[in-house]
Amino acid sequence: MAVARVEGNRGRLAVLVMAAVTALVLDQRDIALVDEARDAAASAFDPVDDAAEVVSAPLTDAWNGWTGNQDMDELLEENQQLREQLAEIEADGVRNTDAVEQLGDLSRSLELPWAADIPTVTAQVTSGPESNYSHAVEINKGSDDGIKEGMPAVTGGGLVGRVSQVSGSRATVELVSDPEFRVGVRLAGTGALGTARGQGRGEPLVVDASLEPGTDVAAGTGLVTSGVDRSIYPDAIPVGKVRTTREGAGGLSLELIVDPLVDVDRLSYLSILLWEPPS
Repeated sequence: MAVARVEGNRGRLAVLVMAAVTALVLDQRDIALVDEARDAAASAFDPVDDAAEVVSAPLTDAWNGWTGNQDMDELLEENQQLREQLAEIEADGVRNTDAVEQLGDLSRSLELPWAADIPTVTAQVTSGPESNYSHAVEINKGSDDGIKEGMPAVTGGGLVGRVSQVSGSRATVELVSDPEFRVGVRLAGTGALGTARGQGRGEPLVVDASLEPGTDVAAGTGLVTSGVDRSIYPDAIPVGKVRTTREGAGGLSLELIVDPLVDVDRLSYLSILLWEPPS
């Protein structure tokens, strides 16, 4: 019966334990009988050790696997935290760079040494050109601040355009890049007059100058608003620099290709000159 088999196993186990204890007690003696008994006990316990190892192996593996997974989870969590910290640092860097750039734009819009005593209103650009075919920006100041249609828009770098529409707290500024835009200019150094017109976003201005074909105009020569009688712009607002020249239509005049001084596609702030032409 099963009960008898279990009791028999217990009896054998007790004998083996007693033999092992005896072998340990007499371990220091060089007695062949003891050596044989110890070897027999070890051989008898081998199946027990093997069985214990088989039983405990899944538990050991499970423990190691659990602690390993726990370490991996901790590493993944730390990695995610480091990524979030790095993203915050990068975001702070972007914000700081943008703040510095906007501060520079604001400073340039306030520094108008050529504006003399003309009063100004500084405004923030709230929306830029909506497409490559748009040549206007919106600002957050309007008639409530004294702004009127036709008033010049500038930065410290020079002419930006002119006010084309006004409401109480908003205004639209037509940019110098608009193909419909026109402004009278004067060539620095010679006093030669001309009319500058826009050619679209990212393109230079073209000036129909009152110069004969073949006249030598050095690259980099500056142009300013002419301020001639009844001009809608005051005198001496910087406009651009000559890139090159070419013959005008029919070969009867000289055209100047002019790079604007202000990048009108990257405006954060600008100033409106509260100036109206003399009546």
